[in-house]
Amino acid sequence: MSLLLDTNFIIGLLRGSQPYWEHLERLLEQAAPEISAVTRAEIYAGCHPSEERETERVLSCLRTTPINSEIADMAGRYVYTFGRRGITLHLEDALIGATAVCHQLSLVTRNVSHFPMLALDKNLIRFPDHH
Repeated sequence: MSLLLDTNFIIGLLRGSQPYWEHLERLLEQAAPEISAVTRAEIYAGCHPSEERETERVLSCLRTTPINSEIADMAGRYVYTFGRRGITLHLEDALIGATAVCHQLSLVTRNVSHFPMLALDKNLIRFPDHH
């Protein structure tokens, strides 16, 4: 199973959270986790200059999946469709969710409610697990 790591997972790594690093080590034994180009942008949007070297070190270990027209179109449709149901999706989350769907990746996130287009335990993995 190929995985897409959500922004909050990368933030956990950058903050030095041991459970995140241990989970990443387990993931790396099975596959090469990826991040969306959107996650990369979100990380740098909150990155202080003093954190850039460590941020680049962490991000360089992960393949960055670009946003293409198929992902962009799907994300826009998600925002529209869920909006009509009274569910507000942030465009960033819609783009990350669409990336997971288009590339058949399972998304690892702590914010499962941000991704109603994905099904928990199918293509959506909650981490840390709160069961």
